[in-house]
Amino acid sequence: MNNYCKHLKKRKNKPYCKLLDKEISLSECNSINAENKCREYKTKKSKNSFYKSNSNQINKNAQSSIKKQVKNTKMHNKSKKLTKLERNRFSVFTTNKDKCMFCPATTNLTWHEIYSGRNRKNSMKDGFCLRMCLNCHRKYQDDTNFNNFWHRETQLYFEEHYGTREDFISRYRRNYLK
Repeated sequence: MNNYCKHLKKRKNKPYCKLLDKEISLSECNSINAENKCREYKTKKSKNSFYKSNSNQINKNAQSSIKKQVKNTKMHNKSKKLTKLERNRFSVFTTNKDKCMFCPATTNLTWHEIYSGRNRKNSMKDGFCLRMCLNCHRKYQDDTNFNNFWHRETQLYFEEHYGTREDFISRYRRNYLK
């Protein structure tokens, strides 16, 4: 089909002219005659108002298929406060930062903040972070039993060392001890 008109496509394994918007036989479309037919068809379209609206629609579709140039935008930079908090993370549950809390791994360590989302900064400030290897982090990050256990533990720790239950609820917006 490469020798034929550029508007000739395959649809349902049959030749289909996009410009004429109908199935045609290959004998109807050869490279010389097809281009002439296309030119004749274009002149018919410009004379008839019905075809004008369709041609606008075809142009819009053609423009949307053209890839638009993407602007190079900068990623949102972290604030200095957040960067400092992340750099100075600590855990109130362990003093060993060089080993995973759940397995003997000493490589690929990362920090897991017990409270995420809007409480992530508070979690880092209060030391409610756990040192974990990447495998344990992937394993436990979305585990509800694991998260509920550590939410209760941190609330107990907070009430013993930092303040009352009301202070915890005002800071973390939830009571995990029921």
